[in-house]
Amino acid sequence: MQVHLLAIAVLALAFLLGALRGINLGAVALVGGGAMVLLVTGKGVDELYAAFPADLFVLLIGVTFLFGIAAVNGTIEWVVDVLSRSVRGRASVMPWLLFLIAGVVTSLGALAPVVVGLVAPIGMRLAKKHGISPRLAGLMILHGACCGNFSPVNLLGATVNSTLERGGLDPSPIALFLANIGYNVLLGVVIYCSFGGLKLWRAERDTPALAFPAVGQPAVATVGAAAIATEPGGTSGGTSGGTSGGAARTSAAGSEAAAGPPGPQPLGFDRIKGLTLAVIVVVGVIAMVGKVDLGILALSAAVILMVVAPKSSAGAAKRIAWDVVLLICGVVTYVGLLNEIGTIKFVGDAANSLGSPLATAFLICLIGAVVSAFASSAGIIAVLIPLAMPFLLSGQISVTGMAIAVAISATVVDSTPFSTIGAVVLSNADAEDRDYTYRGFLSWGALMVVTAPVLTMAFVLPGLL
Repeated sequence: MQVHLLAIAVLALAFLLGALRGINLGAVALVGGGAMVLLVTGKGVDELYAAFPADLFVLLIGVTFLFGIAAVNGTIEWVVDVLSRSVRGRASVMPWLLFLIAGVVTSLGALAPVVVGLVAPIGMRLAKKHGISPRLAGLMILHGACCGNFSPVNLLGATVNSTLERGGLDPSPIALFLANIGYNVLLGVVIYCSFGGLKLWRAERDTPALAFPAVGQPAVATVGAAAIATEPGGTSGGTSGGTSGGAARTSAAGSEAAAGPPGPQPLGFDRIKGLTLAVIVVVGVIAMVGKVDLGILALSAAVILMVVAPKSSAGAAKRIAWDVVLLICGVVTYVGLLNEIGTIKFVGDAANSLGSPLATAFLICLIGAVVSAFASSAGIIAVLIPLAMPFLLSGQISVTGMAIAVAISATVVDSTPFSTIGAVVLSNADAEDRDYTYRGFLSWGALMVVTAPVLTMAFVLPGLL
């Protein structure tokens, strides 16, 4: 028992160091595992190496390599450009556009921090320009990115599914993906209604003279900036005077736009982008319905693209997310060691001793939500799924329902300002809005920590009734 408690303490210390010192959690976990096998368990270092997840390593390399090629050759940029031009300057639609762009790109395999890092600088500036609350824009970007977290070709989804498979359980990749999308879309609706989206929509409805440009044309004005006044912090509070003044500014802006230079031209769609997009779609379809190893599949697709178009794929290998590879593989290796020495069974038996499968499921999800709010979502998911394995193998609860509950609880809390992607969005808020945005993110993130473990029990309950 003392060995198991020490092993758990080392894991907790790894999370603490990762959160407070910014050290890669996987590196700390590997060092802790080495110390455990050499100093505590008396086993050789070969025991640690035997726990290394080679299949997961290939999976992470393959997916990030394939997405790196899509980023280098402009395919992802083209997708974002097409989506952006689908909105004709309507401020009320822009938050949903940001949500959609972030969700589509993460669903294609991009990591949420990468997507948020690309979308947030543009999205927060658009919000400032068009009078959209930075809280609204920022949270829509964050939860849009969360939508694609558990796509079968995204690292988090692949991690959950491969971990369940290695444990002898049957994952449901499509159910996990769709349930996560549905939950975050509902959150998006709540965010839109709570942080000023309805005000933008009403302002557009009440301003029939507002001119909206066609796709690909320069915008003349938008409701958020012209038709309603913007309070400090990005909240909107329209007045009759502000509306009439906004109409005048709209007219002036329209005249300037008509006389000014044309807007930016759409990005070209060439053979390489078409091939890359087709390959990504094929990989996604096969991953959803087939039994082919996703790691080898994605890596093969990346190599094919490199062979067919070496020049347009140059530099893609540098886009492999080595820090994420170290993070997930390091944590999974340590958890594998815990399984070898019996700690996983010890924890599973302790959880099952609660006597209630629902209470056990809730406790696991609550731990995931609280820890993930301050640490890596990928890291905590890589720990929680294996820790829940004895509980899942007992047959007392739905494997799919529990996987969905854990996955959602550990990721929707990324909207806190302490998470990686929350901090990225906050750093891109205008200086005068930053404190306002921080308080909004803090309140919303705390709400997610409290509500997610409770609401996700809806996925668990059907299997218990």
